[in-house]
Amino acid sequence: MGHDSHGRDMLELLDMLEAHVAEGRRVLLSNRIMVDEGEFMAILDQLRVSIPTEVKQARRVLQERQKIIIDAQTEATRILTMAKERSEYLVSQHGVTAEARYRGEDSLRDARDKANRSMSAIDKYARERLENVEKVIRDNLAEIERAKGSMSQA
Repeated sequence: MGHDSHGRDMLELLDMLEAHVAEGRRVLLSNRIMVDEGEFMAILDQLRVSIPTEVKQARRVLQERQKIIIDAQTEATRILTMAKERSEYLVSQHGVTAEARYRGEDSLRDARDKANRSMSAIDKYARERLENVEKVIRDNLAEIERAKGSMSQA
């Protein structure tokens, strides 16, 4: 819902740019138009400010993804260390080498599986957010290209 209001704001600003160009004075013997630079730049500044929040969210998603990856790696390392310590304890205290090896390997497998599941979920979430952002950016670029095209045709 927030995206629609930003999208409308951007479209209104693009319409304002187009109207500004249409109202500009033609330069004799050329296909150029003179417009008030201050007004034009003010509208462009407003357009920049109205970029959808999805673009800003994409940065946060990437930062969150990186933090989640680091946390998952830290957790995996902690689990691996704990499994190694546990297996060493079992071997040194009880001499049950086979049991320690089995439990250690089982813990390592569980830790790797957990880390892989976390990474898959993180990647899927990040991919979905980035695809959404990409669509919004493409739509906005298409609007800008149309506005530029109408400016150059005028």
